[in-house]
Amino acid sequence: MTPIRALPDSGWVISADGAQMAHWTEDAAGAELHITEFGGGDRLVATFGGLRAGGIAWAVGGTGLLVALAEPPAAQARILMAVEISTGMTREVYRGIGPSGASVVPLVWRRDPDMFAAYETGPGGYNFGYTVIRPGQATVRTEPDDQVIGMTASSDGSLVVGFWLFDNIIRVWPVDNFAKKTELKPVASEQFANPRWWPDRLEIAFAAGRLADGGWRDTRIERWDPLTGARSVLKRLPDAVGSFGGFLVRADGSGLLTQGPYPPGGWEVMDLRTGAITVIPQKPGENILRTVLIK
Repeated sequence: MTPIRALPDSGWVISADGAQMAHWTEDAAGAELHITEFGGGDRLVATFGGLRAGGIAWAVGGTGLLVALAEPPAAQARILMAVEISTGMTREVYRGIGPSGASVVPLVWRRDPDMFAAYETGPGGYNFGYTVIRPGQATVRTEPDDQVIGMTASSDGSLVVGFWLFDNIIRVWPVDNFAKKTELKPVASEQFANPRWWPDRLEIAFAAGRLADGGWRDTRIERWDPLTGARSVLKRLPDAVGSFGGFLVRADGSGLLTQGPYPPGGWEVMDLRTGAITVIPQKPGENILRTVLIK
C-alpha cells in the first residue's frame, strides 16, 4: 500500500463523492476549517476566532459545510453554523438547548429553501434531540423513544437512518418528519449491526447474523430498500468467534470491504461487478476507517 495523505487525528468528514475531506485545525486562537482533495491540495475555508471545533457535515451538492463549534470555557459544541465554501461566509443557524454536557452534531443542510437537521449526543454516545431548523420558522425538536446510535443522512439529504440499539431495529425517516419512520425488524435470534447508506442510493447496507454456540452464525452483509422493503444478500461471511459487523462500502459503490479472519482482524474487498476478492495488507494494530476516490 502507498500512503496518499496523512489525516488529522479527529474532526474530519469525507464528501459524498469520496474525493474531498473537510477537517479542522486548532490552536489557542481558535479553529480553522479546511478542505483537502485526495491526491490534490489543501485550502483554508473559514476561521473561527475564540471558538473550538466540533462536528462537520457536507451540504447536499458539496457547496457548503454545516459545522458545530464550542464557545470556551464550555467543552461541548453547541453552536451550529453554515459555511459557504466558495466565499467563506458563515452564519449561525442554531444553538443547542439540550442538557449540560450535550454536543450538537450537524447532520443535513439542504438548500432552496434552506433546511438544516442536527441531533445531540452526550455521555454514552446515544443520539437524542433530533432537530429540524428552517430559518424564519419554529424549530422542531423530537426526542427518540429509546437509545439510538448512528444517525446519518442520505447523500441527497432526503432521509436519515438510525439504529435503535436495544430494540435491534433499523429505522429510516424523512429528514423533516421524525415521526414517519420505516423500519426493518430482525427475525427471531437475528442481530443487526452498522447500518449505513449505500453511495448515491436511498438504500441501507447492514450486517446481520445469529449468535449461537459462542460464535456468530449465518453472518452476511445485506442491502435494504426502505421504500420497497426489498432485501438482498451481498456477501456471506464465514462463521466466527469475536467481533461482528465490520464492513465498509467502496466510495463509488462498486465494492464491499469486510473484516474477518484473513488473517484475524484483516480485511478483504469484493468487487461487486466481477466477484473478484482481494486481501488488503495491513500492519499490526492498524484499521481501515473509510474508503476514498482518487481522481
